[in-house]
Amino acid sequence: MVKLNENSAYKRGQELLDAGQYEEAIQKFAEVIAENPRAWKAMNSQGFAYQKMSKYTDAVECFDKALAINPKSVEVLNNKGVTLSMRGLYKEAIACFDEAFANDRTSLEALNGKAIALQHMFSYKEALDVLEEAMKIDSKHPQTLLSIAVTLQKLKQYDRSISFFKKVLSGDKYNTKAWNGIGVTYQLMGDNESALKCFTKILNINSQELQAWISIGYVYQKMFKFKDALKCYKKAQAIVGGRYTHKLYDGLASCLTKLSEFDQAIEVYKMIYQSEEGKRKWDAQRSIKFVNKLKRKQAVGQLPDIMPKDDGADAGAAAESAE
Repeated sequence: MVKLNENSAYKRGQELLDAGQYEEAIQKFAEVIAENPRAWKAMNSQGFAYQKMSKYTDAVECFDKALAINPKSVEVLNNKGVTLSMRGLYKEAIACFDEAFANDRTSLEALNGKAIALQHMFSYKEALDVLEEAMKIDSKHPQTLLSIAVTLQKLKQYDRSISFFKKVLSGDKYNTKAWNGIGVTYQLMGDNESALKCFTKILNINSQELQAWISIGYVYQKMFKFKDALKCYKKAQAIVGGRYTHKLYDGLASCLTKLSEFDQAIEVYKMIYQSEEGKRKWDAQRSIKFVNKLKRKQAVGQLPDIMPKDDGADAGAAAESAE
């Protein structure tokens, strides 16, 4: 039997995965699994592709199949943990990360994954404790430094947060996640102009950087420049093509709502509802009801001059930018 790492279908699947062609990648990995039902690496990669498509239930199913064959795989456990975290199942995610770290006491991915889950649970001090343990393994690890910066940001220790983002930049001045994190921190400090400079810096590094266009759009929304924000989201849409990205579509739907483009906003929220699971799915359903209510008020001339603040447009969230 041909070894899995030499299998042409598996190699092609990885190429498709790296290129963001997730459905095609899933099909290729299915071919590998059909040839070798114990091909746990293909199951893991298939799960990762489903995760990228926000099909978290399918992803976890693939990871569980892989773990049934190789229960001590740190990579699969970490991937499952990340997926559960994306579904909002943070305690279950932490259990996966703990198991991964028990199998490999040097797994920074497990510690960082656990810290991010704790951030989502608002357990910021506990997250810092986990990250301090990660620093003992590697004090210069970029993801650990980013996670510490985000946690400090959540604790509103903005100056310290920026200092950790800058530590990342001292090792890699082109690190777009660090620039984005600093930009978001300035934004939280109320300094939108400095935030825009940071996000623009990212575009100078890579004009096709999706997160930068989303973040700029988000800042423009906060500045009530909704038409400018919409242009940024349209730029981001051109980058992803028809591929669904939650941060983009959440910001786009919110912006269209602020511009009273209710029919378009509802269509985008429907796309979010159809693409997501768990809390994000129900948030989208709630938003559809909210926008329909505004639409009815518009029809009878009762729409307020200034749109009420909504829960959408979380596109610039630093916690997500560092994950």
